Amino acid sequence: MNPISAFFVRNIVTVFFLYGLAFFVLGLALALAYRRTSEFKFARAVPFLAAFGILHGIHEWYEMFQQIAFLTSGHIPTTGEELIRLVLLTVSFIMLLAFGLSLLSNRNDRSLSIYLPVVGIFSVWIVGVLIVTLVFRPSVEELIGLADVLARYSLGVPAALIGTWALMVQQRTFREHDMPQFGRYLVWCAMALFLYGVVGQVFVRQSLLFPSMVINGRLFLDWFGIPVQLFRGVMASILAFYMVRALKAFEVESQRRLDEAQLARLDIQAEALESERRISQDMERLNEELWLAARELSLLLDLSNLLATPMGLEDRLQSVLQKIVQSLNFPEVGLIMLIRRETDTLHVIVSSGFANSNQEESRQYNLARKLGERCVASKMAMCRHLDGQVLEFLVEEAVAQQQCRQYESPTLMISLPLTVQQQVIGSLVLVQPKTGERRLPYDEFKLMVGVSQQLGLSIENARLYQEAQKREKLLADLLHQVVEAQEAERKRIARELHDATGQSLTAINLGLRGIENVLADSSPTLVGQFKELKSFGINALDELRQIIADLRPSQLDDLGLVPALQWYVGEFQKRYSIPVDFIVEGDQVRLPSEYEIVLFRIAQEALMNIAKHAGASQAVVTVHTYSGQICVMIEDDGCGFDPAAVLDDEIPLTGWGLLGIRERTLLLGGHYEIDSEPGGGTFIRVSIPLVGEWSDVEENTVTAG
Repeated sequence: MNPISAFFVRNIVTVFFLYGLAFFVLGLALALAYRRTSEFKFARAVPFLAAFGILHGIHEWYEMFQQIAFLTSGHIPTTGEELIRLVLLTVSFIMLLAFGLSLLSNRNDRSLSIYLPVVGIFSVWIVGVLIVTLVFRPSVEELIGLADVLARYSLGVPAALIGTWALMVQQRTFREHDMPQFGRYLVWCAMALFLYGVVGQVFVRQSLLFPSMVINGRLFLDWFGIPVQLFRGVMASILAFYMVRALKAFEVESQRRLDEAQLARLDIQAEALESERRISQDMERLNEELWLAARELSLLLDLSNLLATPMGLEDRLQSVLQKIVQSLNFPEVGLIMLIRRETDTLHVIVSSGFANSNQEESRQYNLARKLGERCVASKMAMCRHLDGQVLEFLVEEAVAQQQCRQYESPTLMISLPLTVQQQVIGSLVLVQPKTGERRLPYDEFKLMVGVSQQLGLSIENARLYQEAQKREKLLADLLHQVVEAQEAERKRIARELHDATGQSLTAINLGLRGIENVLADSSPTLVGQFKELKSFGINALDELRQIIADLRPSQLDDLGLVPALQWYVGEFQKRYSIPVDFIVEGDQVRLPSEYEIVLFRIAQEALMNIAKHAGASQAVVTVHTYSGQICVMIEDDGCGFDPAAVLDDEIPLTGWGLLGIRERTLLLGGHYEIDSEPGGGTFIRVSIPLVGEWSDVEENTVTAG
């Protein structure tokens, strides 16, 4: 043995210490540098390599203490101590194997890609130990030695080869991420792990197992002059050195992430600033549009209110035109032209600002009128410029194309058609001073277009409303005349029936009574017939009186509404045997004849409906006068009905009585209410405002039943 070999043999304890220290430092450094958030698979495999380094370092230190005990006291390790050492060695190799498999795995299911191969290789070692036990039947100490050799052959060498392959694959990943220096460190680590696993674990302790009986640690010492433990320690040191340097890739990765996060934050800030700028611009634009819309709506609302005022149409349009000229900065004068329906000709209805006091203003008025006529004739919007050029354009394209605003010569006049349902009914002409010094702002141009589009509809609505009012007044006058004529005819018929037919029936009854007296003694048989004829005459006379009372009760003309209703309620109860309560509340007043007639007919119609259709057992009629109004309420407990169905304008009319109540109420400007439902009775309330002269009769409450 040469001196160098003898030196290392004498200091084998130190060799074991350095050997174990190299692996322990490797494991500790990996454990401290472990990163779960790294995108490298190497980071996920680090815990296995860290466990291998720590366990293998502890194994070497454990064996070092065994050497110290033997050298100092001749202590031979017990079976239990050897088993502990064997477990440390085996588990460390399993961790190295798991490290390599974890790096090579592309699956998320570790049970198939890592743990299953580990269990398989470990099972191979177990089977090998069992076979050796059966073949050699060694002692326990020899079996532990054979298991140690098998662990290095079947676990250590495959784990080192797989780990080497995995490190070479990982170094390409570092290069792909632009970290070539760390890839080189992994190449050195792979080389050291290969030499440690393939060379260092082939030269094992001498045993009965081939080839350990030939290739073992003693042979390594003879060939290379150093203990194999020293070779393993040197390889472990190289592995630890370059692995620690490779771990700095995590720091570089973290720094890159920080830089990327910083750049991302700066980008986000820049985007946020840009977004705020865009939002600010959008807000300014929206605020401007909102202001324009509010201005347009305000002007349109003012124009609508002016058109709705109770004045003549020309007065309304004069106010509208003045409002337009005052609200806009561009025009100073203007005019509105409309087609008169009666003559189908175009006329200037109103103008504003044209004094016609001098020739220039008269010329300007004529130009504006001609521009308006041309606008209506062509159904196109038009603008006249300072150079005399007249441009035509569609109103729908006016805002988008803006021919007037883009023309080089200043705009003097604008004529916009007033349309209703695609029909031109007139034009709006707005004129600025002759110099053309006032620009045509975009917002005012847009506002002019919007006003013209709405003004035509508003004017048409005002026209229709005015015509509707005239027709309503005409219908009211006609209805009033019809009612007056009807009542006059009723009164005439009642008077003629009373004066002519009634007197004739009375005379016939008197004559029959005289004949009855003459024949009382001579012809008893004829007397019975004359009595029957006399009863027919009396009944006919009573029925005639009832018809006369229904047509025009004398109480209504002589005593007023309340006595007439009180009399009619009494007659109604006698005729139809339906109890009716008659209630009078508030001041009893004499009303104008037309009021009393209408209210009496309403109550009469309601009671007749009760008698014909309601099947009621009781009814109530109430007359209530208060605060310049008189109310007549009729209520019954009959079968009820659906008022909406009866008064529906879409179906053939069946409720003529209800229609009469409604029309008579509206004739006096009153309000009616019909509340009923099938099976729930009926309540009718008519309220008439007392307009004009009316006189008090008495202040009390009358109840008749």
